[in-house]
Amino acid sequence: MEKFKLFIGFKNLVCCNMCISTDGFKSELKVMDVHSLFNAAIQLFQDYNAAKHLYYMGAFKDSYMTEHQFAQFLGKCRLYQYLPTEQKRMLPQMLMTDTQIGIVAKSFYNDDNFSLPDNQGEISMWNVYNLLTGANKTSYIDNFLDRAYNATQLADGLNKALYGDSEYTWFIQ
Repeated sequence: MEKFKLFIGFKNLVCCNMCISTDGFKSELKVMDVHSLFNAAIQLFQDYNAAKHLYYMGAFKDSYMTEHQFAQFLGKCRLYQYLPTEQKRMLPQMLMTDTQIGIVAKSFYNDDNFSLPDNQGEISMWNVYNLLTGANKTSYIDNFLDRAYNATQLADGLNKALYGDSEYTWFIQ
């Protein structure tokens, strides 16, 4: 039995961040032979909905998070790993490390492409998404895909929370 990680998505050539969506990722694929691997890959490619992926990514450019909400998010990310197990189980998964959270915080003000615009108190969710995936570049290869996928989930969940969805509101309240 061999284990693989497999994904399909987009590579943003502007900043070289990986854009991985939910229907285009298998975190653990167990196969016995090449034929099984081929069939699983074909199934993943057929199930992947590129139009849906692009739609969700496009929605990020029209949504904005305040500087206060972003600070809340970073603070809650720091607290997340120390939460009691029972409380953590009730929240969505967050895989960023302390180092990556620090990179996101620094990039919020200093990134050449995705930082908070001058004299504005809001940052687009597209920029937030790119800050999260940019920080993921420090991940080791064995965690890279899982964390890239989780960055997509976080950005999507935060975006929904801005419009009243309750699943990710803990991160911005």
